[in-house]
Amino acid sequence: MSPAAPIHFLLPEPEAVLAALPRSIDDYWQWQGHAAQITPYWGRYHWVLQTFLFLEQAGLPVTLCNEMPSQGVIVTHCDCVDYGFRPTAQQFLIVLLVDREVPHPRANLHLLHNPVQRLPLGLRHRYMPPWTQVGLVPRDEARAERFESVGYFGYAENLHPDIVADPFQAEMRRLGLRLTVPPPAAWHDFSDIDCVVAIRNFGRDVCHLNKPSLKLFNAWQAGVPAILGHETAYRHEGRPGVGYLEATNTEELLRALQTLRDDPGRRRALVHHGRQAVQEFSVDHTVARWRALLSDASERALDAGRSQTALGALGRGAMAAVRERVLWRRPGWFQ
Repeated sequence: MSPAAPIHFLLPEPEAVLAALPRSIDDYWQWQGHAAQITPYWGRYHWVLQTFLFLEQAGLPVTLCNEMPSQGVIVTHCDCVDYGFRPTAQQFLIVLLVDREVPHPRANLHLLHNPVQRLPLGLRHRYMPPWTQVGLVPRDEARAERFESVGYFGYAENLHPDIVADPFQAEMRRLGLRLTVPPPAAWHDFSDIDCVVAIRNFGRDVCHLNKPSLKLFNAWQAGVPAILGHETAYRHEGRPGVGYLEATNTEELLRALQTLRDDPGRRRALVHHGRQAVQEFSVDHTVARWRALLSDASERALDAGRSQTALGALGRGAMAAVRERVLWRRPGWFQ
């Protein structure tokens, strides 16, 4: 790619923090396990830093900075840009909205990681799938047909209370199953996992429009069947019953677990489908998506700087001011 404008990834952190960040994607996972000790706002590192490292490794001319550049394409997390920031005609601001809910009123483009999510008020947005887990260790093939360990890859406090309750745990023991909750430093290791459960809430009335299919992608990549909740991203990209099993209450979850325990053929079919489907979300495919997006954005940034007129700037500024007021007063629209 020969960009028409420079491409910057922005992390507004002190120089000492920036200097301590990993400089290659191969070092990223080991560093990631300790990232939460550096800052509670770990998500901004995950989305900005990881993308920068993958693209730099792929040969794209990208830079990492900690101060807002005066020109070019600027890619950063929503948390890293003040709500009142107003890009100039020489700045093309790409905001990674990802799991945040309220967009930036003056961003030139928002990146969403749920393909179903849409933004109102004419806010420009584009879907970009998340990177699959760096350094992922797949299920150990030596486990063969064993089905005993049910993994939950997330913070223990976010486990649904009905799943950790004594009655449900007793039913799991009756099926010969145990719930495994790895610590964050081991979220890449699926070697001893026979099934993944990822359910934020039971029922069908919460869309989770700002949540991705990452847990599904990781299960596919690990060669492990998954039981997931009723979420828009999962249903759009994974097809319930084909790419994973869905559970909307504890009874359905127990039935799904028993089905997988008693039917090795069903498990193999889910795993086979996942291995085929996850190829679309491989590093190479995601790099290609980013390459196309940034090429387009750099051209737009250059064109905007050349063709900016006073009348056009006034019109865009007026519309942005309307968005700013509406988003500030009605953030609940996006929840």
